[in-house]
Amino acid sequence: MTTEAIVGAGERRGRGRRRALVVLVPVVLLMHALLLGGVERAGPGARSASGPAAVEVRSVAPLPAPPAAVDPAPSTTAVAAAAAPAAAPVPEPRPEPRPEPRRAPAPRDAAVAVPAPLALVDLTQPAAGSAPLALPAAAPAAEAAAPDPAAPGGEAPPIYRTRMPPAATLQYTLQRGVLSGTGELRWRPDGERYELQLEGRVLAQNVLTQRSEGRLDAAGVAPQRFTDRRLRRPVIAANFQRDTGRISFSGPATVLPLWPGVQDRVSWMVQLAAIAAAEPQRLESGEAIVLEVVGARADAGLWTFRSMGRQTLALEAGRIETVHFQRLPRAAHDTGVEVWLDPARHHLPVRAVLRSGDEDALDLRLREP
Repeated sequence: MTTEAIVGAGERRGRGRRRALVVLVPVVLLMHALLLGGVERAGPGARSASGPAAVEVRSVAPLPAPPAAVDPAPSTTAVAAAAAPAAAPVPEPRPEPRPEPRRAPAPRDAAVAVPAPLALVDLTQPAAGSAPLALPAAAPAAEAAAPDPAAPGGEAPPIYRTRMPPAATLQYTLQRGVLSGTGELRWRPDGERYELQLEGRVLAQNVLTQRSEGRLDAAGVAPQRFTDRRLRRPVIAANFQRDTGRISFSGPATVLPLWPGVQDRVSWMVQLAAIAAAEPQRLESGEAIVLEVVGARADAGLWTFRSMGRQTLALEAGRIETVHFQRLPRAAHDTGVEVWLDPARHHLPVRAVLRSGDEDALDLRLREP
């Protein structure tokens, strides 16, 4: 072979190699690109672009996160899902709820909202260390059915020992509002019977006459008939029927039980004097004498006379050492009474003041020795 032939053959091989290089270089670059793309999808450790991606999971300590949001570490399944081509978006895992702070346990005696079994409780006894329980007021019907100690028949009045004063007549000065006149109390015992009358006169007219008559028994003065007459008004009466044990009236159809010791609106003056004479300890300040007093209009109730102690009165009849008793009214139109008993006159009243509602008080003052 000639030299030109050899040179020509070499040039043809060089041109062939160059054409091969021109073809191979793009192929190599394409393969490198595919390999690089596979590495990005498969991650480190992929052995070939066409083969399945081998995933290597390493335990990596997560960075410290703020306490408000703590993301859980990704699981192996989550890593494999990230490596595979995503067909649909995968929802991000919700953060776990923050644990509530632990509360201190409630005291053992704290109230617990759990229905407790019903238990019977004695409401009449207060709980230990507590104020007495205030029970609700009874219905009006129940109150009406209960006995009222202040009403006649609700409870018998006390029975006291008595010592009757002798016959006496007391003269008074009578005062009622702007009106003035004279009064007289006339007491006439006669064995087992008595007569008693209180009379008041103003401007020569008889404005008041109260008369009581009856018997004297173991309980003291025992009225049988009481009459009450006022100026320009008819006489009204209360009848104490000892044989039937009832009190009836000339006007109202009311009938009341008749207890031993009950008094009328004038006999209480002598009964109070008889008890004071027989039981002088009841004259001491703070002591009380309780009488049931009935009027001709069926007005009745217990009168509690409370001793206010000894008191000196300056009257027209002179200075008199007395024992002062007071009866407070129980209602708006009830009768309030103040009476001064004179031990020197067998405890008969030397002054008496009676008030009723808004009316002027009737004031009787002893005017003669």
